[in-house]
Amino acid sequence: MKKYIVASVIVLIFTFKGNSQMSESGSLGLGIAFTSLNYGLSAKYNFTDVHTGQVIIGSANYGYGFGNESSFALTGRYAYNFEENDIDFANWKPYLYGQLGYWTYKYNDSFGTKYNFNAIAIGAGGGIEWSFIDFVYGLAFSFELGFTSISFEGLGSIGGFNGGFGVHYYFNL
Repeated sequence: MKKYIVASVIVLIFTFKGNSQMSESGSLGLGIAFTSLNYGLSAKYNFTDVHTGQVIIGSANYGYGFGNESSFALTGRYAYNFEENDIDFANWKPYLYGQLGYWTYKYNDSFGTKYNFNAIAIGAGGGIEWSFIDFVYGLAFSFELGFTSISFEGLGSIGGFNGGFGVHYYFNL
């Protein structure tokens, strides 16, 4: 199933005619995002060169070892972008973000009892996004550090400091 999703995203990426840089106002970035707590397909939209919205749809990394488990994570982010800079081989821009998400976790224990936990996740952090100048125009990579807190009723809290990365390809809309 995951292979079909990745293949669909790749086909979707190459059906768009135009592409743009990571900081252009009105550009849409499609790709993947991963942190130590959640991961998934990602869409970023640059409202201006300073304000960006991002949605990540995927799953969560809980680290529990139950045999029959599943999870879902829907996370929305706002990013404040600082001025884009460049060095000899790459353009880069630092950013700060705040996020809010809805996460679920379901599993069956060895006795056949079904559990379903839901939580709101909040977080904040910062990162840097860059694109290589003579590589693929429109392709950008990001690394970030942040703090996320998730509290599941009856299960406890998870979260803390986390790191992450992402890869997005930007299009003009």
